[in-house]
Amino acid sequence: MNAKKEGKRHMEMPDSPASNVRIWLTAVRPFAYTASVLTVVLGAAMAYHAGFTPRWGALALTLLGVVCFHTAANLLNDCFDHRRGLDRQVFPVSGAVVRGWITERQAFRAAMLCLAIGVMCGVALVAFAGWVVLLLGILGAVCALGYTTPRFCFKYAGLGDVAIFFAFGVLPVFGTWWVQTRTFSWLPILWSIPLVSLTVGILHANNWRDLATDGDQGCRTVAGWLGFDGSRRYYRLLVLLPFALVVLYVGLGRIPRLRLPTPTLALIALLALPLALQLARTRRAEDPGAFAMLDGKTAQLHMLFGILVTLAFWIGRYV
Repeated sequence: MNAKKEGKRHMEMPDSPASNVRIWLTAVRPFAYTASVLTVVLGAAMAYHAGFTPRWGALALTLLGVVCFHTAANLLNDCFDHRRGLDRQVFPVSGAVVRGWITERQAFRAAMLCLAIGVMCGVALVAFAGWVVLLLGILGAVCALGYTTPRFCFKYAGLGDVAIFFAFGVLPVFGTWWVQTRTFSWLPILWSIPLVSLTVGILHANNWRDLATDGDQGCRTVAGWLGFDGSRRYYRLLVLLPFALVVLYVGLGRIPRLRLPTPTLALIALLALPLALQLARTRRAEDPGAFAMLDGKTAQLHMLFGILVTLAFWIGRYV
C-alpha cells in the first residue's frame, strides 16, 4: 500500500474520545454557534436601539430555537456528507461521525431531537408574535435542513451560499426584530447583509480549500463553479464588503426620512478591518498553512465584527 493510501486509511480510523461530553461537543460544533447567536443578538440590539423594550422571554425562546435548528443542521450535514463519501478527513474540533465516535444513525436521531425542540420554540413564538414568525420559521427550516439532506440538496447544487445567506442572515435577524417589535423595517434586513456576508465567507473558505475533493465526489459548490481564481476574488468580496456597507448604512442613518436609525458608533466595526485585509491577502502558494486555516480565521473575523456591531446598537441608544 502506498503512502497516500496509508495516510488516508489512518485518517479514517476511529479515534478514542475522552468522554461522552467530548463526543457530543465535537458532533454539534458549538464553536460555530456565533454564526446563529449573533444574528439573534443583533436583531434584538437593533430593536432596543430603536426604542423598544426588550422582551426577554421571547428573546430566550428565539435564541434557543435558532441554536437548535443550527445544531440539527450541523448534525445532518455530518451524517449525510459522511454517507456520500465527502467527509473522510479528521479535523481537530469536528467530525464525530468520521472519527467513529457516533454512527450516522445516532447523529440523525440527535438532529431530530434538536429539530423537535426548535419546532416547539417556534410554535410558542407563533402564538406570541403571529403568522409572520411561522413563515420565517418555515423558510429558515427549508434552507438549513435542505443544505445537505438526501436527494436534492442546496450544497451539491451550488446553492449552499444562498441557503446560508437566508438561514443565517436575513431570516433570523429580521425574525428576532419582528418578535421584539412586531413592526416591519428595512433596518434588520440591511444590517443582516454585512454579518451574513462573513458567514458565507466561512463556508466559502472551507469549500475553496476543498475544491478538488468536493469535485471528485460530485459536489458542485460555488467554489467549484468559480474555480480557484474566481474563488479568491469572491472571498475578498465577502470579507471586505461588510465594511463598505457599515460606512454606507451609517450615512443613510443620517437621513431622517429613510427611518433607518443607525448609531454613528457602528463605525467601531472598522476596527476589524485590518484582520479582513490580512485574510483577503491570503494565498495558498505563499502560505499553505494559513490557507488551510482560512475558514477558522474567517470565523474569528465574523465574531469580532458581529460583537462590535451589536455593541454599537446596544450602547448607541445612550450615546
